[in-house]
This record gives sequence, structure tokens and C-alpha cells, in this order.
Amino acid sequence: MRVLFLTRRYPPTRGGAQTHAYKLYTYLSARMLVTLVALRGRSVLHLAWFMPWALMRAAWALLARRVDILYFSDGVTASLAAALSPIRGRARFCSSLYGLEMTFGNRLAQSLMRAGTLACDGIAVISDNSIDIAERDWHIPRERMRLIYLGAEPEELAPDRDERLRRAFEADHAVHFGRDRVVLNLGRQIPRKGIAAFIEHGVPLLAEDIRLLVVGGGPDAEKIHAARSGLANPDRVVVLGILDDDTSSMLRRHCDLFLMPNVPTEGDVEGYGIAPLEAMYLGTPVVAFAVDALVEAVREGGWLVPAGDYQKFADTVHGFYDLSPAERSTAGEDARAYCRREYGWETTTARYADFFEELCSP
Repeated sequence: MRVLFLTRRYPPTRGGAQTHAYKLYTYLSARMLVTLVALRGRSVLHLAWFMPWALMRAAWALLARRVDILYFSDGVTASLAAALSPIRGRARFCSSLYGLEMTFGNRLAQSLMRAGTLACDGIAVISDNSIDIAERDWHIPRERMRLIYLGAEPEELAPDRDERLRRAFEADHAVHFGRDRVVLNLGRQIPRKGIAAFIEHGVPLLAEDIRLLVVGGGPDAEKIHAARSGLANPDRVVVLGILDDDTSSMLRRHCDLFLMPNVPTEGDVEGYGIAPLEAMYLGTPVVAFAVDALVEAVREGGWLVPAGDYQKFADTVHGFYDLSPAERSTAGEDARAYCRREYGWETTTARYADFFEELCSP
């Protein structure tokens, strides 16, 4: 099978969509012939040249009959599908679809993405929550969509590298993993992630000896610092900013819990929830508000709390610490097993490969 893989987000830029494109391309290439057409620049201004270039590359491949599957990595690249449909021949079109792109952006962009997505033969949607949005807002028939979760496999550090980073972090921040009670939030700090609100409303409800590490940057950084300053003891929250990948991996492994106190935000949904899955992959259970696709991501491997119930959230964190060391260890092992079973990239890639085969079948 010959696949032309179009993506507007790809490393070296960083993010969940970039990781998805890189991993899916890499793993699919081991199974079939895949040609990559990728935008590697950070600025959206690059779309001005990339989209016409991707259109020409796809048109040439279709006219030359050198492609069986034309794969669009998201709704933006799928907007090209409508223009390419008249020359598709026997090739089949497939697009991935995210909840966020269906609730964000102007009407023209929404219209172009929807028209392109509807021109595809198959639509791989990343969560049930996103399927609900596609059916409700874009009026895409549910039977045309296939649920395929993204993979979540963060890089694992070599033991000696992990140990060096752990010891250095402990010395720098006066913390001892495994003895002190340390919880983590890591990701782009935007309003829907709810960290500023959690520091204000949730942290005061936690036991005094529980420390929260906040990793990442974004537009909510100033609010996070302000909320921290408003605490009776600001040292309970350590705001670390953006860290390198290795240090982030070390923290995912050694913190006791990963917290996702998301808040429902109109026009900005948590379409998947890769951050908690990456923590679970490294053996750290999750406590999350039951918001958007987090309901699916944390089916196992942690605890879901009704949105906005900060007392229940704090009680759940305390309940974890009330477990015996053996029970806490088992919770981490269960989280890791769940993530590897449901969200391994071999599993995700196999589902895409099966979907492509199905689309190409008579």
C-alpha cells in the first residue's frame, strides 16, 4: 500500500499533534510505503506556502496514480480534500479529526475544514468526545467515523540518566521523591487546564505537606504566579516553567500523582488528554476532573472527579496517600499496564493500517 502523508505540524516543533504525526509516520513506514509531506516551521504564516505546495504534491501523486491512500493529519490539511476529489481516481482519502479544531477558529476556517473532511472516505477521530462534537456541530454521520486513539509513549530515560536528573532536582528544590509527597502538573498552561484556579481553590484544601510542581509555559503563566502568591504558604507550589524533555520524563516517573484539574471552557476543549496518558505510561496515576476527553483518557489508571468539585478532588488525592505503599505501587503498575495496552503506538498504527486496508477494499 502506498500512502501520501500530509501534515502541517511536525518536529522539530513540539506538541501533541507533532508527536502524533511523527510517531504515526515512523510506525506506518515499517508496514507500508509512506511518503511524507510535512511543515516543520512553527509560525502559522508558513501555511501560506505549505498548503499550495501540499496541494500540488498530492495532485501530482493522484494524477500519476502513485498513491493508494491520501492521509490528512488534521482538519486543516483535510481542507485540501475537496479540491482534490475530482482527480482522486482509485485512491482513498482519510483524515484524522480533533475536537479542538471543530470548536476553535473562524467560520471560514470551520467551513473549509468541514468540507474537506466530508470529502474523505474515512475519518479517524481521536476520542468519543470528538465524535460527539463532529456529529453535533459538523453534522458528520457517526457511521463515517472510526475511533482510533492516539498513541502515548513518552521517551523513557536510561536508568543512570534518570538517577542523575532525580538527584540534581532533589538538591535544587529541597525535595526527596519517595519520601516527600509530591504531585505534578505538566503541559501548556492555558485557561482550560485550570491550574490557576486549582492553586486558588484546590491547593488550600490539600494537606500542608503536599507540594505541587507546575511545569510548562503559556498564556496563563501570569495568573498561575498570582494565584501562588495569594497562598498562605506559596512554597507549597513550585512553578518550574518550561523544562527539557529529559527532566520532564524524570518528573513523570518519580512524582506520586499527576493532576489534571481542567475547567470546561467554551470554544476550547480537551480533545484527547495526552498529558495524563504519558504520566500513566511511566507509572504515575492520575487525578482529573471529568471534563471533555479526560473522561476517556482516565477510564483506568487513576480517578475522575466531578468538574469543579475541589473538595472531592483534594479528598481523592488524600485517599491515594491513605493507601499502603504496596497499594500505591499497584496503582502505578495498573496505570502503566492500561496505557501500554490501549495507547501503545503499535496498537494505534495497527488500527490505522486496518482502516486503510478497509478503505481500499472493494
